[in-house]
Amino acid sequence: MNKAKIFACRTMEDEVQAILPENLDFEFLEYALHRTPDKLRSELQERVDGADQYDTLLFGYGLCSNGVAGLRSQKHTLVVPKVHDCISLLLGSKRLYDKEFHDFPATYYLSRGWIKQKAEPLASFKEYCERFGEETARWLIEQEYGNYQRVVFVHTLYDSEEQEYLKYSREVAQFLDVEFEVREGSLRLFEKLVQGDWDNEFVVNPPGQIIIQHAFL
Repeated sequence: MNKAKIFACRTMEDEVQAILPENLDFEFLEYALHRTPDKLRSELQERVDGADQYDTLLFGYGLCSNGVAGLRSQKHTLVVPKVHDCISLLLGSKRLYDKEFHDFPATYYLSRGWIKQKAEPLASFKEYCERFGEETARWLIEQEYGNYQRVVFVHTLYDSEEQEYLKYSREVAQFLDVEFEVREGSLRLFEKLVQGDWDNEFVVNPPGQIIIQHAFL
């Protein structure tokens, strides 16, 4: 791999930092961009266009509601894991995520990064309470999360903070009054991405080509 840089969602920061080679530059983008895929694409494209000193650009994203579809570069090779969202990245396999979704589709997944970014129901409830009052906050949470039947925490790193994230995830499940389970995550796809091991689990676009949605099917 020539001179390279990785762009990733801030919810993946701890996982990416854990496997990042010393010679690989990086930049983390805000989680909120996921809510507007067109804006995510625009922000990523801006960074692609400004990365003149690199030959290869890696993305710690999946298709992400088409947030990476349409990215292009005349200079860079663009590499993206061939997954639809970050759940597959955290689990380390699209196949594992597909099985989880098949067996129990009504699942809300949590990771340490999502909790740190306050991208989860309990944090939303607290924010809504401050803005609208408790009654309206509970109604909003019911509208957003009422169809979920399970919360799953994905383990990725075993450090002194992990147990606190696990404990908090249980509290989220109790708040939603749903089942709680834990799944072992894996940094396998991140490791392959930064090591240049780009097989059929990755979308690899040479210079001059556009990343298309169909490539992730």
